[in-house]
Amino acid sequence: MDINAEKKYFFETLRFFHETQWLHNIPVIDILTKASLDAIPKEWIKHLEMLENEELNNLVVEKTIKSDWPDSLKTYVTKCKEVNRLPPISILSSVKLPQHFKIGLSQKKQHEIMHLAHLVDVQCKRHDIQTIIDLGAGLGYVCQMLYYLHNYQILGLERDKENINRAFTRQKKLFPESLTKVKYVHCDITCDSVDTIESILQQKFHDVANVCLIGLHACGDLSTSASTIFCKMKSAKLFILISCCYHKLLISKSIQTPLQEKQYFHNFPTSNCLRETIAAHNFDIGQFLRIPFLRLACQESADKWHGMTQEKHDDHSFHVLARAVLQLYSQQNNYVLKKKVRKGTRKSQCSNFQTYVKDSLLRYDFVPNADETDRVVTREKMEKDLTQIWEEQSKSFKAVEIYTGLQMMLQLPAESLILQDRLCWLHEQNLETVIVPVMDKCISPRSYAIVSYKC
Repeated sequence: MDINAEKKYFFETLRFFHETQWLHNIPVIDILTKASLDAIPKEWIKHLEMLENEELNNLVVEKTIKSDWPDSLKTYVTKCKEVNRLPPISILSSVKLPQHFKIGLSQKKQHEIMHLAHLVDVQCKRHDIQTIIDLGAGLGYVCQMLYYLHNYQILGLERDKENINRAFTRQKKLFPESLTKVKYVHCDITCDSVDTIESILQQKFHDVANVCLIGLHACGDLSTSASTIFCKMKSAKLFILISCCYHKLLISKSIQTPLQEKQYFHNFPTSNCLRETIAAHNFDIGQFLRIPFLRLACQESADKWHGMTQEKHDDHSFHVLARAVLQLYSQQNNYVLKKKVRKGTRKSQCSNFQTYVKDSLLRYDFVPNADETDRVVTREKMEKDLTQIWEEQSKSFKAVEIYTGLQMMLQLPAESLILQDRLCWLHEQNLETVIVPVMDKCISPRSYAIVSYKC
């Protein structure tokens, strides 16, 4: 690892995200309350509003630049390409899920299972490994696939007891022949779980010398726990990890300021290289690498805009702006918006703003603050006031989609920073490590795996 090159990359990337925090540092529901659309440089808007639908798609997906654009916009587009170190997705192998494994699985899940299983098999054969430990096994889909296709013995560890029970029930019903080779065990996986895991491994499979640790969509801090376990666990020789949900990392410290809450995380950054770069240049990352940044890093890829129709853009703009109107109304009237149900407004039920409001009032509570609990506002009054705000804001349709597109261009650079930090940490532990593209980003946005091996 070239330390100077890494520090230069981290510095350029941190500076870029510091300069562009107006675009990534607030939740999308607050684009009206924080006047985010007004933050787009006027010289950018002048040119971007003139783009046809296909031209806007090409800007976001291909990073296409026009010669008459202002230099600041050209620089932004160029920087989005430069600070993204993630390797391009090449043509994927044509692996397909056996028919009887498809039952109850979405197309996305089928794609993920097959392509991860293929990568694991290729790597395990290369390093002569026959035993796999799945950290966060869920319902055991990957475990069963690796046994069925390649005859590995697999230990699936999962913190959710209900998932373990369901995985075992599914195994007995559909794959009883795997009962001696695929074992599911309840285990709360943390950085300190090495002894527990090794003990379980020896109980379930005797005399195992070398194992591969895997994780599919290891959520939040599980990714860094898994990396630490790999470093500490003597029998673990190979490590294959696909992370997700970066925004669920635990906050170690938060500081409330007049403008925002500064947020600092236990497991980001992880590498000494990034930490030293932050310290050397006095970046206050709690100010601009907050939960909205981490959430952006695990959003859908900009590739989703490839060939996107004007109708779909309009539909997206409508729902982003309509939800932002609810937030603006709540702020203006001292309400806290709380969901009555797990999902907010149902997109399928909302053909216009009037139906959107009616559906929202069924699915959200507008809770007055503590000083105004006796205030009563009729549903009709709420609908009227919300509709008035909508009429004032609905001219912003094009600006919403421009803002969204510019933000989506930051997704890969943001994920690149997080994964390069984790890659750098493993290099600092003297481990051979690479980032490997595994899946189609349009099907499974978290498509990169960290692959590490102990020499």
